[in-house]
Amino acid sequence: MRFAVEEINNSTTLLPNVSLGYEIFDHCSTTRNFYSVLSFISKNGSIKPKEKLNNYQPKVIALTGPFGSSRIMAVAPLITMDLMPLVNYGAPSYVFSDKLNYPSHVRTIPSNKDLIDMIIHIIQWFGWNWVAYLGNPDSYSSDGLIMFSKNIRNTGICLAYQDGLKLNANYSRIFKKIDELNINVIVIFAMPQYAIKTIKAAIAHNVRDKVWIASHHWSMNKQLPREPGIGKIGTVIGITENLLSLPGFNEFVYKARGTTNVGHNDGAESKVQGKSKTCNQDCDYCSFLTAEEIINEDRSLSFGIYSGIYTIAHALHKVLQCNMNECHKNTMVKPYMLLEEIKKLDFVLNDRNIKYDDQFDPPTNYAVVHWRTDLNPPQFEMVGSYEKHPEITFTIDNSLLHWHKNSSVPFSNCSVECKAGYSRKREGFHSCCFSCEKCPRNTYVDFSRKYLRQQTMTAWNLKRKSTQKMEMSSLSFPHVIPNPHTFLQGTKEDILKNVSNQIVLVPIDFSFLFCIHAIKSQWKLFG
Repeated sequence: MRFAVEEINNSTTLLPNVSLGYEIFDHCSTTRNFYSVLSFISKNGSIKPKEKLNNYQPKVIALTGPFGSSRIMAVAPLITMDLMPLVNYGAPSYVFSDKLNYPSHVRTIPSNKDLIDMIIHIIQWFGWNWVAYLGNPDSYSSDGLIMFSKNIRNTGICLAYQDGLKLNANYSRIFKKIDELNINVIVIFAMPQYAIKTIKAAIAHNVRDKVWIASHHWSMNKQLPREPGIGKIGTVIGITENLLSLPGFNEFVYKARGTTNVGHNDGAESKVQGKSKTCNQDCDYCSFLTAEEIINEDRSLSFGIYSGIYTIAHALHKVLQCNMNECHKNTMVKPYMLLEEIKKLDFVLNDRNIKYDDQFDPPTNYAVVHWRTDLNPPQFEMVGSYEKHPEITFTIDNSLLHWHKNSSVPFSNCSVECKAGYSRKREGFHSCCFSCEKCPRNTYVDFSRKYLRQQTMTAWNLKRKSTQKMEMSSLSFPHVIPNPHTFLQGTKEDILKNVSNQIVLVPIDFSFLFCIHAIKSQWKLFG
C-alpha cells in the first residue's frame, strides 16, 4: 500500500499537484478494529448516522482492507451505509457481491464463485468424481462449501466427505475417514494457518499419494513446499492469480528499511521505525522483518492491494477532473462520488486490465500452479489458466504435471465405469457410486457423462425421436439406417419386414446415439 501511494504521489500525470495521504492500522482482532473504523468514518471526532450524502464528509474518502471475509463482514455495514468505497483485496466470499447489503464493497480479487468454478473445472479435467472438502470454520470456507455443493449438481461430481478444520482438529480421525472412503482428491479451501496445520498433520500421519487442491489463500505458501516429507503426501495443485511483478518494489523496500544490502537489517532501528511509522497497534513481528524477508513473502495478494490503491486514485482523477497538468483541487470530494466513478473505470496497470462489473467484482484471471517438491529448491510451476472474459477459457498442460510416483493421472472415482453392454445400478446415496448389470434384451443404454440409465424401447419412442436432430458418433453397427422416416415407410407388412431383426440408429434429446433392437410386436403401438 505504501509503495502504491508513494508511486502515485510521485506521478506527474495521474494526480498532478495532488498528494494522497493515508493512515494504516494493523488488524489485531475484530473488536479492537472498531476503533480505527469509527475513526475513519467520523468527522471531527463525531458520527452523524442520518447525515445526507451531500453533507457527509468523513475523515477519509475511501478504505482498503482488512484481509479476510469474516473481518470485513464485521465492519462493512458501518462503512458501506454511507457509500464509502471499501476496496478490498482479501475477502472473496460471494456474499459481498450482494449490493443490497454491501453497496460500496469493491474487490480486486475474484469471488468464491469463480474460485469454486475453477476447482470444479480442475476436477472435471482429470475425470475425478469422488472428492473431499476441508475448510476452516469461518465465512470464507463455509461460503465456499455452499458454492461447491451447489455448483457440482448435474456435473457427476460427488462430495464424498467434508469437514471443518480447527487448529486443534482431530486429524487422525479426518484422514482415517478419507482413507476408509477411498478418496484420493482433497480440496482444502481454508486460510493459510489451517491449511499449513493440515498439511503438516498429513505428513505426520503418513498420509500417502493423494491429490491436494489448494485454494488461492495458501497455494503460494513458501514454507510448506520445503517441509520434510512433503513429497510423500502426493501431488499439490494450487489456484492463484496470474502473478505480476511490481517494478521498483524491491528498491522501495530496501530504502524503507534503511539499507541497500540484501540480508542486512538493524534490529533496533527497525523496531523504532516500525513503531513510529507503520504500526498503530501492537504487532509482534512486523518491525523485525528484513527487507529480504519482505520481498520473499507470498506475493499472491500484492497486486490486489496495489490495484486497489490505483483504483481509488483513478476514481479521484475523474472526480477532480484532472488533466495532464493539474486537478481541480477546489472540488469537495465526497465518498459516493468516488464510488460512482469506480463503476466506470477501465484502465491498464502493469499490462493488466482493471475494471469492475455491476457487483464491483473484477475480471477473473487465475493460474493453475503445480508444486514441484521434487526439485531443490522447490518451485511453483504454472501449468494452466482460467479466464472468464470475453468468454470462459480453461486449459491445463498435462505434460507439465509430475504426478506422485511418476505415474499417470491418479484415480479418484467411487466406481469403475461400466463396460459396453452394461448399465449402472446406483448403490447408496451418491449417484457416482454404482454396480454394473448386463443389459437385458430389447433395451438401450444412455451414454451420458452424467449417468447411465436403462430404458425399454417402444415403437412410440422410435416414432417420436426419429424427427429430432441426429448427431453422428464414432459408434459402428453392422446395419445403419440413417433416416428412420424412410425406413418406416410403406405398408404394415413392409415395415415389419424391415424392422425384424435389424439394428436401427435413432437420435434422441441428449444428442447421443442409441442402439435399438426393434421387434415385430411394437407395431401395434403406432396407433
